[in-house]
Amino acid sequence: MSSDLIEACKKVDTETIKSLLKAGTDPKQADDDGITPLHYCIIYGRLEIIKLILKAGADPNQVDKWGNTPLYWAACGGHSVEVKLLLKAGANPNQVNNWGITPSHRAAYDGYLEIAELLLKAGADPNKADDWGETPLHCAENNGRLEIVELLKSYENKISSLSLLCLRIICQNQINTENIPSMILEWDFYR
Repeated sequence: MSSDLIEACKKVDTETIKSLLKAGTDPKQADDDGITPLHYCIIYGRLEIIKLILKAGADPNQVDKWGNTPLYWAACGGHSVEVKLLLKAGANPNQVNNWGITPSHRAAYDGYLEIAELLLKAGADPNKADDWGETPLHCAENNGRLEIVELLKSYENKISSLSLLCLRIICQNQINTENIPSMILEWDFYR
């Protein structure tokens, strides 16, 4: 079932989109494939329309029937400005689709260095494996994306959430707690 808003987004009809949103049309409704107006705006639209749809209450984490978010589609298309906007609106950089693929996998696969960096800075997990066991690093290496390989390797050296948990347990079980801060400073987690 396709709505007038979805059709207007497909046609990049800004005036109709504005009118429909002003009239209270739900920006979260989806077509039969689960594709929302925001998905279509990322694929076909302009930044102005994406801002309107988000302001009207579109969910930046809503998935289509394949599990793809608008952020995933922005990463696929190399749309760095849209990626920034979606991340600012609360898009999850670690959201996986039906095959475990994240926006970082796509940025690495397609060679979008700026997007890969934006996603990593927003908290994307560089070690997240898809359903075939491939990480964004594998995607970059397999496709000769050397700058992204270097970027991902620099993030790979940073402390993981599991390491943080282990550190917290170590710290909680120390008898002499006065040495903990110096011990933490001596461990160069962020090389």
